[in-house]
Amino acid sequence: MWWKKFVKLVTNRFFIFGLIITVMFSVLGFRLAYLTVDMGEYYYNLAQERKKIEVTLKGARGNILDRNGIPLAVNRQIHVAQVDRRWLPARDDDINATLHKAIQIIEQNGDSILDNIPIKNGVKVYEGIIPHITDGFYYDFGTSDPETHEKRYNNWRKETGIKEDLPADQMLASLRKRYNIDPSIPDEMARKIISIRLDLYLNRYRQDEPVKIAEDIDIRTVSHLESYSDMLSGIQTVIELGRYYPYGTSAQHIIGYVGRITANNIDSYENTYGRSPAEDGYNIYGDKFGQDGMEAYAERWLTGNTSDKHGYLLAEVDASRRVIQVLDQKLPKNGNDVVLTIDVRLQRMAETVLEEELEKMREGMEPYDGDNQAPLANTGAAVVLDVHTGEILAMASYANSQYTYDLNEFAKGITMAEYSNLERDPAEPLFPIAFQGGQLPGSVIKMLVGIAALEEGRVRVNETILDRGMLRPFAPSCWSSRGHGRINIMDALKVSCNYYFTAIGERTGIWDFHKWAEAFGLHGPTGLELLSINGRTDSNVVANPDVIEDILRQKYFTATKTVMRNKYEKEPTDEQAWEMVDIGRQYSKLVAYLREQKFFEENDNTAHQAAQDLVLRYSEGRWGDMSLEYLRVYIGQSETRVSPLAVARYIAALVNGNKVMDTHILKQVRSPEGRVLKETRPEYRQLDIKESHVAAIKEGMRRVVYERSGTAVSVFTDLDPSITLGGKTGTAQTKPGIIERNTAWFTSFTPYEDPEIAVVAVVPNGKTARNAAPIARRIIEEYYKLKGSEQHNPLPDIGQLVP
Repeated sequence: MWWKKFVKLVTNRFFIFGLIITVMFSVLGFRLAYLTVDMGEYYYNLAQERKKIEVTLKGARGNILDRNGIPLAVNRQIHVAQVDRRWLPARDDDINATLHKAIQIIEQNGDSILDNIPIKNGVKVYEGIIPHITDGFYYDFGTSDPETHEKRYNNWRKETGIKEDLPADQMLASLRKRYNIDPSIPDEMARKIISIRLDLYLNRYRQDEPVKIAEDIDIRTVSHLESYSDMLSGIQTVIELGRYYPYGTSAQHIIGYVGRITANNIDSYENTYGRSPAEDGYNIYGDKFGQDGMEAYAERWLTGNTSDKHGYLLAEVDASRRVIQVLDQKLPKNGNDVVLTIDVRLQRMAETVLEEELEKMREGMEPYDGDNQAPLANTGAAVVLDVHTGEILAMASYANSQYTYDLNEFAKGITMAEYSNLERDPAEPLFPIAFQGGQLPGSVIKMLVGIAALEEGRVRVNETILDRGMLRPFAPSCWSSRGHGRINIMDALKVSCNYYFTAIGERTGIWDFHKWAEAFGLHGPTGLELLSINGRTDSNVVANPDVIEDILRQKYFTATKTVMRNKYEKEPTDEQAWEMVDIGRQYSKLVAYLREQKFFEENDNTAHQAAQDLVLRYSEGRWGDMSLEYLRVYIGQSETRVSPLAVARYIAALVNGNKVMDTHILKQVRSPEGRVLKETRPEYRQLDIKESHVAAIKEGMRRVVYERSGTAVSVFTDLDPSITLGGKTGTAQTKPGIIERNTAWFTSFTPYEDPEIAVVAVVPNGKTARNAAPIARRIIEEYYKLKGSEQHNPLPDIGQLVP
């Protein structure tokens, strides 16, 4: 009843407070008695809005450190812009206007909005059997697989309550109607507004949790947003922890970065653990997740988002969510620290050396002047591997890109345009050439050919073979037009004699040789943890008959699709294309098949022309005598493709007592208190090889560097005599007759007497192997400088560097 309400009101302490204030003003002559009830009711209602809430607290992400405890990925305080739905206007028009204004302010200050909607705008290149380009709106669900794309598209529609099945541009138009976005707002701005509104929808069951719209924003943006707070109801700025990479432009492919949880992350997590991230405590619409490199591989250790690390806060808050009283709390547990094997000082030096030397190479500066100038040398890689443990001390991938690959931009939320620039750059800055780049190895494979022939008893250490220039017609010829005379295996390595290695390779046989390629780990995975991340491949392939046939068949499959589509406007299914490849060069059967499958009518002679075109394509790359192709394998040509890391691993196995080490980048996992939770132990496969055979190979590599006519002697003539090494040059012809496209290699181990590290440098389009050797030399010199400085000034223990 009304009188009960009145009694309750007049006995409220806020009403009495208001009454006292009013009386005071009345005494002063102000007639403000009408404020009494209003003020009392306001404070009364405010008191009634007090409520208890329980908030889940999540721990901070663990740090990533180099082997000496130097931080590579840490947390820092950042400014975040977010939307609190409880303070947004009620009408769609007003909500859209608020978001529109906030987006404008954020972008005008150089920051960017979190772009979570899978409808993107711009140029999209679709790779595949028939590559094509779209310009405009398109769907991006992080996959090129049609079946996976369809699954994720349908899941997105289900989660966002979308019933229509439409192309991206029409879907955007439909969503504009759903949220009543003014027709005068451009589509790209509307797309960003819709992205935020869909985020609010996806988080609709977390009414008390604000939704982030921009992270790591500049203080100018914060000030600007706050100055317009009266026009931006519901828009807040807060401070929280964000990821920071002290060396953001260094070791990017190794460290990786974090970002919002994607469909790829969810699929990978479910495949690994049999449950979704949400079941383990992640907020899949708001939490950060490792997206690449060690951030992705070590997610399970680094994260503070899983349920076992959750804490909570039980508190009484007012209508503005200000805590009035803490009732109970449990502090969350932070993620664990991950220690890498790399020495960031050596890593950064390797990257600097690659950048400086490749620039000189392109410009034709000494020692790359004259015929050594390599104008197309825009990418390169270097690897430094501990030969006894398989630990990677440095693994640098360099790209001469006009765009900067900075991990901090990714952590902040890289724009679609910025990512597109990196992705489409011909230098491929996002590609980790050091550990995933399949390259023709050229002559750096010759030590393996030598070991195989020696172990199989096809040649003796001191046996000499007369270099006749070419083993037989159409076989690979020796690079020296005068030949090398009679040489043994040590001198054959010194001068890199093609004739010698094709001769002993043919004696050995392709399958016996391949057995040793597998034994040394040059054919197969390297064991690197980063290559176990979903979507990555740890594939190194040394050509053999099966490999060559599979590659040729894949080429013919692509050619079938291309010829039938581009010339005859026919679209064979994958199954039909493979059946045509199986028929191969059988002309009459191809004609019959094309008619049987109704590509052409029975009396249409076009079937004959199509069959002829396909037979010509099926003949490309296929020798009448395949043994000639196998001869190319023994000098590092044909279909062999290996990474610099795989080559470093094989060199290590040659000189470390023939232990084929699994390579690794993860050294330790440590709890926040410093307790070691996991430590990577060396794992290897022991080979049984005669010491005299290994000694012969090592001696040949010594002669490469130190003896007259050695292929790298000119690069090392003035080397500090306290530094000793063995090495091997390699030049791989990727485009016969175009020397500017040759891949340059230099492999090495040091010190010669008791090897500690293997150092490999590779430069695609490096023209000649002599161009890779100076890179390796500088890295080796830096290794010894660091080693010497540590002996005089030892680094403190990890625990002393990072609390």
